[in-house]
Amino acid sequence: MNMYRVNVCMGALAMFVTQASAQAANEAAPVSVMTARIVKMAPKVALPGTVVARNDSHLASEVEGRVAWVAEVGDVVKKGDVIAKLDNHMLSMQLASDTANANRLSASLRYDSAQALRMKNLMDANAISKSTSDQASSQRDVTAAELAQARAQLDRTRYQVAHSEIRAPFPGRVVSRLIQPGEYATAGKEIVRFVDTGNIEIKTQTPIENAHFLREGMPVTVEVEHKNVIAHVRAVVPVGDEASRTIEVRLTLKPGDAMVGDAAKVFVPSAQARDVLAVPRDALVLREDNTYVFKVGPKNVAQRIVIETGSEDGSLVEVRGPIKPGERVIVRGAERLETGQKVKARVAT
Repeated sequence: MNMYRVNVCMGALAMFVTQASAQAANEAAPVSVMTARIVKMAPKVALPGTVVARNDSHLASEVEGRVAWVAEVGDVVKKGDVIAKLDNHMLSMQLASDTANANRLSASLRYDSAQALRMKNLMDANAISKSTSDQASSQRDVTAAELAQARAQLDRTRYQVAHSEIRAPFPGRVVSRLIQPGEYATAGKEIVRFVDTGNIEIKTQTPIENAHFLREGMPVTVEVEHKNVIAHVRAVVPVGDEASRTIEVRLTLKPGDAMVGDAAKVFVPSAQARDVLAVPRDALVLREDNTYVFKVGPKNVAQRIVIETGSEDGSLVEVRGPIKPGERVIVRGAERLETGQKVKARVAT
């Protein structure tokens, strides 16, 4: 009797599991879909490029002096901030001397000008000879020239004092010290390498024949560190290299998309754009035998179709196969689907 009850229970459990499995199989799988559509797309060629900073400077000293201080490697500096300082004690003493000399000559000029005026008045009254008056006027002019020269020297010294502090010409980061505190810097001696890491772009060379399909401002897909980002053409330099028959192209990146020095792969058009049928890259199901997409057929049933891929543009991929514009393709949730399985589709965001 007990064995009979056990067999009955086991049979009921097996039936329950079978019914649950059938119910699960009949349930619609939730998926996200987007529509296949016609877009203009051009075949592309991959070119090697390098991420560079638009501003990358080796800042040098304009005056001589012992280096008193240099910013640390890695310091972030705003435009106009001090990056390095030279000992300016000698320049300060020279500035005081030049200021005193200019003040002395200014006082002498006031006296000589007044004296020249008095001599002219006396000459007009026939009290002195014209040569005496001319001599006073000449002395006044000589003093004026000496004062102009002294003021020029004073401005020069002021300039040197001001430029004993080396300031950032743009915002950026100190990449390396090229001289250390305590060392003596001569005019033109490089002090630091300073890079604008927030203003980056990609430099690449493209064959001249491809340049005809590029225009400034157009978006271009680039691959940096195994991720795709969108860059914009900043400049197509219209001067070709005779040996390689290539021209330089610069593409602007957003800060944070890459680091200076990163290798990049730039996908530039190699022909005129044409109308093609495209689907999101996420719709592709890659297998060893073929590449597939799942589309949502009548009665919300998943249909697996074999396709061939072509050109790419950002997140879109050209496809060729039994698929039409406007049909819904599954972009999320296709990994475990089977042909004929019911799906519950919602538009991907």
